[in-house]
Amino acid sequence: MSDTILTLDRLCVGYGDRPAAADVSFSLQRGEILCLVGESGCGKSTLLKALMAAPEIRLFSGSITLEGTELSALPPKQRHKLCCEKMGIIFQTPEATFNPIRSYRKQFIETLKSHGKYDPKTFDAKVAEAFAKVELSDWRRVLGECPFALSGGMNQRAALALALLLEQEILLCDEPTSALDATIQLQVAEELKRLRDKSGVTQIIVTHNLALAHFLADHIGVMYAGRLVEFGRACDVLRSPQHPYTKSLRAAIPSLDGTMPGGLPGSPPMTGPAERGCEFCDRCPRAAEECAHAPYAMHQVGDGHFVSCCSGKEAMP
Repeated sequence: MSDTILTLDRLCVGYGDRPAAADVSFSLQRGEILCLVGESGCGKSTLLKALMAAPEIRLFSGSITLEGTELSALPPKQRHKLCCEKMGIIFQTPEATFNPIRSYRKQFIETLKSHGKYDPKTFDAKVAEAFAKVELSDWRRVLGECPFALSGGMNQRAALALALLLEQEILLCDEPTSALDATIQLQVAEELKRLRDKSGVTQIIVTHNLALAHFLADHIGVMYAGRLVEFGRACDVLRSPQHPYTKSLRAAIPSLDGTMPGGLPGSPPMTGPAERGCEFCDRCPRAAEECAHAPYAMHQVGDGHFVSCCSGKEAMP
């Protein structure tokens, strides 16, 4: 049996009549962690919503294949049901995951019942096991608490424990650490990695934090203005970025000597992916005349390393 769990093929999704992400293609193997990085508004979160079959998302073209089933061929309700069975999501803030004034016990039971996975005879034992995997001690006390009474880090760990209880195969994380302080960010990042190592849960993590992506990811996809502009193994993308935008992201990391990096001129386009031409050409120091007209395409520049730059037909220095 193939180890490929998820494949996107030239996926174009958006809202109403307006695409927000276009021509997105990649495959994900079981147990891998993929980080999608890029600025706010580049289409990362829209892709997560499309994977969860959110009703506000329109699928214009392309396909999503989950464990051999092409989701785009299913009726909307059936697609949403299958996605919820196979995939879970953790949001940026605990308030988006849990009701702050209802106990964890009530919310865990309600969620498990809605998925047809609640068994009162085994509930306590399974909760204890899940909490142990995310290193939440004293599970009985935590179950009796309401989310507002606990820290953001503990709430995110509780969300991870719930994902384990639901036995979902893919975990989608939308900026899971950005609302937390630095110490708690590291703790949650370690829990995400431990979750993969102990339970084999495949993860897609949306982040603008390159340090988090470097710590967690097997593969990194860089997005700009609704397009996937670079994709490859994390070590290749971060150590030898081939797209000018990826290079600018890496260059924006402050140095230890206190030197502040310079910013890119201009702003990202606000209209989403263009039909032709490179969305980055107006800000690109390497832009040539063909960049404004060339059709979007990913070119292979290394083993599993792809870039959409016109110069990507040859490896950039």
